[in-house]
Amino acid sequence: MHGIPPLGYDVVDRRLAINPNEAEQVRIIFRRFVELGSMLKVAQEVRALGWCYKAWTTKDGRHRPGRPHDRSTIHTILRNRAYLGEIKHKDIQYPGAHPPIVDQALWDEVQALLQVNGRIRGNAQRGKVDFLLKGIVFGPDGRALTPWHTTKRSTGCHYRYYLSTRDIHEGNGASGLPRLPAGELEGAVVEQLHRVLQAPDMIAATVPEAIALDPTLDEAQVTVAMTKVAQIWEQLFPAEQQRLVRLLIERVVVSVDRLEVRLRPCGLLALTREFHSHAESNAA
Repeated sequence: MHGIPPLGYDVVDRRLAINPNEAEQVRIIFRRFVELGSMLKVAQEVRALGWCYKAWTTKDGRHRPGRPHDRSTIHTILRNRAYLGEIKHKDIQYPGAHPPIVDQALWDEVQALLQVNGRIRGNAQRGKVDFLLKGIVFGPDGRALTPWHTTKRSTGCHYRYYLSTRDIHEGNGASGLPRLPAGELEGAVVEQLHRVLQAPDMIAATVPEAIALDPTLDEAQVTVAMTKVAQIWEQLFPAEQQRLVRLLIERVVVSVDRLEVRLRPCGLLALTREFHSHAESNAA
């Protein structure tokens, strides 16, 4: 390996090795582009979180800080086949010795979107029905639940559901899950998220971990970030609510008699940084 490795990897024994924190940023960038259809919007979101492009220290000890993300850095990331576990030699891609960061399905979805003109992508995204949990809700078999909506002709009312992918491909009843009303499922997840973030035990456990990861934070900042989500939730636009959910929740697993919400390991830290950054901007 020569030169600066891509965001998400470090060089260990002349091979690319995954940098866990950076790799999670890369995955989020890929997923958010699929959801937003705009490299500029993705860049604006990750800049607000304080994320930067790859920082690097040369062999002679010179540190090169990562520059804030913009449209060009997002484009570079989304086009880099290294994230599939490949390497390039003389314009030909070969399987690499390093582990991938994104899977083939996500890669293909992103590349298909990149082939579409940006204006067309934006119009398509604006016309979509909002599904708060799109891409992060799964059945007990590990397969995704698919957003689905219908419109009643007589009234024009929209009805939103989450359907098991297995039921769609294998027939109704294959998964054992019913058709799930989107509003009820999303409401249950949001209620659980608010309850967890405001729980004294959760706050007490999170504060020292967040400060250990980022010493510039203090107890008050972490506590305010965790408790403020429920207070401002109804004031947010659907796109902002969706972004916040994806920032905090890694996966929602729905069973016949159980709802499991798995938080992102670094989500609360990113949330705290974001609230702290907004507070400083407002103060200025």
